[in-house]
Amino acid sequence: MYKEKKLLFIYNPNAGKGVLRTNLSSIIEVFMNSDYEVTVYATRRELEAVEIVQKIGKDYDRIVCSGGDGTMHEIIDGVMSLNREDRPECSYIPTGTVNDFAKGVYIPSNLTEAAKIAINDNVNPIDIGIFNNKYFSYVAAFGAFTSVSYETSQTVKNIFGKSAYVFDAMSKIPDIKPIHAIIETDNDKFENDFLFGSISNAISVGGFNIFKNSQVSLSDGYLEGAFLVNPTNVAEFQNMITSAATLTANNQIIGIHSRKFTITFTEPTAFTLDGEDGGVHTQVTATTAGKAIDFVWGKPEDPEAKRLVISPGK
Repeated sequence: MYKEKKLLFIYNPNAGKGVLRTNLSSIIEVFMNSDYEVTVYATRRELEAVEIVQKIGKDYDRIVCSGGDGTMHEIIDGVMSLNREDRPECSYIPTGTVNDFAKGVYIPSNLTEAAKIAINDNVNPIDIGIFNNKYFSYVAAFGAFTSVSYETSQTVKNIFGKSAYVFDAMSKIPDIKPIHAIIETDNDKFENDFLFGSISNAISVGGFNIFKNSQVSLSDGYLEGAFLVNPTNVAEFQNMITSAATLTANNQIIGIHSRKFTITFTEPTAFTLDGEDGGVHTQVTATTAGKAIDFVWGKPEDPEAKRLVISPGK
């Protein structure tokens, strides 16, 4: 039977615990039973997904990728290198350890169900983050534990799953030091010592919901900033715990929505982009490319999603 549409399936066979291998046949069968002509690539090395998309991505109607957040990050990089009119629709079958990005577009962890969603018609544009001269799909972060995702080996992650991150994070606790930064947003400028900071377009970061789902839209042109101020006494530490438990900002955890963030550090500071090494910087600027990629969602985005702007110190 002649297929009018073309689907490019790119997967990382080493992501997660290699669960895709045992489900690959059923996933491809789902694709073949749809209206798509299917081409399949298994990545063999870092950044290969970027190269594949840059080379042949514009020849396809839809790209489906499977792997962890790092694999999705590579697909985003590749698609964003294409002209807007040449960018194919994208979807995702999550097989990584945490899969934050998938949660934001309501894609389930069941691989067969995710494959069925990957070929549906619920397509909506999403914003893509711009970090200096790089892209990110859901988060740019600095500070405590942010290096864990890319410093933990794939072998260890495959054996222990999410526990691998916990083990590695615990080993880094003695090395946690506050980072002095000046943060400028659309309407505020504040300076302090921070243990952690993230700029995201996501409902989940590192498996945790920093903002409530109803406070985040992936296509409104805004990024969500969350900054953990270094506690200097017991009362401030308690405020930090309360804020984290209730998903409400206070003077210890600053939550703020902005179209642009500029952060200046007194010392070179390491970042992670979508769980991958984002380099070391003394100043960064984060904005969005509005509605830059058409993405397949598991269900429509909450139309009532609202921006909750909480200024520091208020």
